[in-house]
Amino acid sequence: MSLSFDRIADRYDQTRGYPETIMEDILGALEGALSKDKLILDAGVGTGRFAKPLQDKGYSIVGIDLSPRMLRKAAEKRTEDLLRGDITRLPFRDRVFWAALSIHVLHLVPKWREALTQICRVTTDKYISIAFRKDDSPAEEIREFYDKMCNELGCRIRHPGLRERELPDFLPPDVDKLIVTHEHPIKVEDMINDFESRTYSSQWLVPQDIHEQAIEALREAFEKDDSVIGRERISLLEWEISRLWKFATGPEI
Repeated sequence: MSLSFDRIADRYDQTRGYPETIMEDILGALEGALSKDKLILDAGVGTGRFAKPLQDKGYSIVGIDLSPRMLRKAAEKRTEDLLRGDITRLPFRDRVFWAALSIHVLHLVPKWREALTQICRVTTDKYISIAFRKDDSPAEEIREFYDKMCNELGCRIRHPGLRERELPDFLPPDVDKLIVTHEHPIKVEDMINDFESRTYSSQWLVPQDIHEQAIEALREAFEKDDSVIGRERISLLEWEISRLWKFATGPEI
């Protein structure tokens, strides 16, 4: 079953947010890839962090999400045309959308190939995503430390599905365009607190005893540090729908 973000809805924007200038760069790239006179699906609209500003700029976005609480947050922002549903069973007729996008969604979906098949079924032209690729950095060392500790304690950290940024490893995109490189300081205490409160979906299935031991080790190793630098490359990805359809419905790799 796909994971719902209900449990993190109240903190989602706070913990996944980007500075205004970075969001402007991302939205600018999306605007360049989309058309205002076409209907667009946001598959996994969440709190509307991309759909709402695009709607404000005149784009016709329909958003669907599994989580009622995330949809409620989107509605509070006055995001329009919202629908609750599972992206592995989209409640739309064939080829109704010109383009579809999903951002930070597929990793929550065990049947991610079915989700892509459904996206292709309802879309005529292209599928779009934003890849957030983490570079080696002190902040990434902290993230990797938690995963390593859980693995050593007998719980392998993994997502149910496939990150959108990993899809190019299986199917090269038609467009892979760097938008911006984001380098920023992060307070170590804030990072550890986010891990302790299970902010990230990869943590949700970690047994409590293993989680507590990993957090204790994390604090011992890093709490003496005040802040660290995080780095990531943010890119626009596009696939032509017919290519994606052949991949999604073809033999598994």
